[in-house]
Amino acid sequence: MHFGGFEVLRAVAALMVVIHHAGSYAGPARTGSLYDLTAVMDSGVAVFFVLSGFLIYRPFVAAQVEGRPAQRTASFWWRRILRIVPAYWVALSFFWALGAFELGSDWWRYYLFLQIYSPTTVLGGVVQAWSLCTEMTFYLVIPLWAMALAALVKRGRTPGQTAALHLAGCALLWLGGTASRVAIEAWAPSKRGIAFDWLPTNLDLFATGMALAVLSVWAAHDDRLKARLDRLGARVEPWWLAAFALFLWYAYQVGPADFVTGYSGWFWHRRQISLAVFTLLLMFPAVFGPQDRTWVRTAWSWKPLVWLGTVSYGIYLWHFDWLKRSIASLGGLGQPAWPGWVHTPPGDSSFWYLVVVGVGAGVLFAAVSWYLLEEPLQRFKDGLRLRRRPGALGTVGARQ
Repeated sequence: MHFGGFEVLRAVAALMVVIHHAGSYAGPARTGSLYDLTAVMDSGVAVFFVLSGFLIYRPFVAAQVEGRPAQRTASFWWRRILRIVPAYWVALSFFWALGAFELGSDWWRYYLFLQIYSPTTVLGGVVQAWSLCTEMTFYLVIPLWAMALAALVKRGRTPGQTAALHLAGCALLWLGGTASRVAIEAWAPSKRGIAFDWLPTNLDLFATGMALAVLSVWAAHDDRLKARLDRLGARVEPWWLAAFALFLWYAYQVGPADFVTGYSGWFWHRRQISLAVFTLLLMFPAVFGPQDRTWVRTAWSWKPLVWLGTVSYGIYLWHFDWLKRSIASLGGLGQPAWPGWVHTPPGDSSFWYLVVVGVGAGVLFAAVSWYLLEEPLQRFKDGLRLRRRPGALGTVGARQ
């Protein structure tokens, strides 16, 4: 099932990350009054996590509710590998060969999505690819989780009963995310600086998307529930205005964490809750409500926005190292010294210059990656011996 508004959400999430990196490199003085806002726009990663929870989990729930076999685990893993790994390996290899960073003797960690588990590699390579490591772990676990819940579903259960079981499972995962953060603080506080990258501490974000997916499947088989949810999601504006207000509160009242001390205490939990609700508010009217009405829904079907969402994975992969290499660098942390493209000292670059470089280079290389690598590989998503049906793009994007 296709959800048209998700493309624009992918595009927004990718651009948020670009703006965050631009603000980080420009610094408070050059970013000005926007700095507090840009400092928390790494939240685009949280949007990707919640979207992934929805899109990845929904087919498993739908299969159980409809009483048909779920997709084979090996097939699911093959599709995820095909969608994520080749494009990432190309970007990693390209920038390594270009000299944008050194991988050293731990190079294999970056190719196997293991860099987030060591403090010496967590910020190396394609830095923003830490989230891919989290995603790949989620992909590894989710079919097994779905199979475990399927074993509890008795024959003849109603869609509502099956959905209720899955919602209980989502609640358990949410609690697991909270418990993981508490455990890290209690038993391994020195790991807080890297533990926010790991799947256990982000389970509640994925679980939020998963719960919305369960509601979506349940509503598809319950007309009364669907009518109620569609009435709630009839207008996009109230949901998105609430999301915007929540994000402003989060930016100016909560703010970012310090990487040296890592996330901790109520701050950590409040961040997860805020970003989960923020993304849920963005997604709800894209899942429920009349999708062929209102000017916002018409706008998010605009082809340039849909295209940006389609190539958003490439934007995410390619923008940062071009942005970083456009300015002077002193090196260190596996990063070689670099004179930059403009004659400004480190930390004194224009914020808007960095935004233009990040967006421009990111979109350009994302387009190349999509048309020459990612899109052609989709013909093999059903196996090496099967040809892709003409025109069947499927649901693809930054994390799908």
